[in-house]
Amino acid sequence: MIIALLLALILSQQPVQQPNRPTDPNDPMPPPNMDYFLGAWTFEWNVPESPLGPAGKIKGKETYRKIQGATYESEIEGEGPMGAFKGRATTAYYEKDKQVIRSENALFGEELTKIGTIGGDLGGYYTIYWETAAIKRNGQLIKLKGKTLMLSPAHYRLQVQISIDGGPWTNFGSPWFRKVDAKPAG
Repeated sequence: MIIALLLALILSQQPVQQPNRPTDPNDPMPPPNMDYFLGAWTFEWNVPESPLGPAGKIKGKETYRKIQGATYESEIEGEGPMGAFKGRATTAYYEKDKQVIRSENALFGEELTKIGTIGGDLGGYYTIYWETAAIKRNGQLIKLKGKTLMLSPAHYRLQVQISIDGGPWTNFGSPWFRKVDAKPAG
């Protein structure tokens, strides 16, 4: 009886091993949950001087709500080097094509449509690679491209580049977005 109890005690203290294997390149990417964006996010962005406006800090808030399926609408308000602004954006995710389309009309007084693909890893980190169509401003053709990095439940970041009149792509800043109601870790 004592041997049986000791054996039971020893076996109960052995760590349970989870089946484990390395990630395989053929493992399917789990679909992103675009509800990630729901709620209010504050943002800050230091922009360089460009045909879109003067250099300076842009600060504001964007609040997302779900319209239907994987389509979201957001209200954007803030202040930047050109004064206060308000606008809207519509963001739609098309799972079959792994494509995200975002149309916005706030920050630079222009309608911008960002179109791109979304990729991710099995750990749940997703990146949207996007580019805008060319817009004309002050006689110059401007294109933006970048990445939306969905880094954590409380933060995401953009890495933005600009091209003017077909010239080289240059850094246009990396704004941080922080979830308004996120709880601090700990």
